[in-house]
Amino acid sequence: MQKSSLPVLLPLSCLLFVPLAYSQDASNPQYKTASAWSEAPVSAGVNITTADVDLTDENVFAFGVFGDYYTGQNLSVGLSLDYWADEFNSSRAQRVDLENLIIGANAKFHFTNIMAGLKPYVLAGLAAHRFQVSTARRDPSADATDVLSEYDRDLQDVEGELGADFGAGLSYTIQPAMDLVGELKYRRVLDRTLDLDQMNYSLALAYMM
Repeated sequence: MQKSSLPVLLPLSCLLFVPLAYSQDASNPQYKTASAWSEAPVSAGVNITTADVDLTDENVFAFGVFGDYYTGQNLSVGLSLDYWADEFNSSRAQRVDLENLIIGANAKFHFTNIMAGLKPYVLAGLAAHRFQVSTARRDPSADATDVLSEYDRDLQDVEGELGADFGAGLSYTIQPAMDLVGELKYRRVLDRTLDLDQMNYSLALAYMM
């Protein structure tokens, strides 16, 4: 199998071929013993994400890296780093550029013995959000007070915010030490002035180290 050589941006296509490939290699003792996960308790990976941000009312493209430490077969703790940027119009005269750098920490509970190579999990954690905001006037004749008032005041107040993460995922073993992971995560940003909550849909490759 050569799936480990595929680019990160093609994990979705792997889903079409994984079940067949796995059934062909099921006789391999490495899949039956599943020793890779017990002998190497640290995994790392990369992910691509589409995030539905409530404030912008549209999807943004995000990417990130993550690492997990397995304290046992069913429990892991991990860190993640994610980034996205978006541009939207707050009015016909104003453009707002918004960037979000997210550092998260979470715990995952893994459900084992469901099916060979298949491991669903649930997660919960905290995340620190670093927002970078800039505004620009599209119409030079527009009144600066009207154009830059609401978003300047509110967004400057949320340049750094704490949030809570909740979600679930499903990983599938495509090689003895490599998993393809699909995850759904809701990120609640604890801010009262703007709705910065995010729903994330991500695909990732995780490799046991």
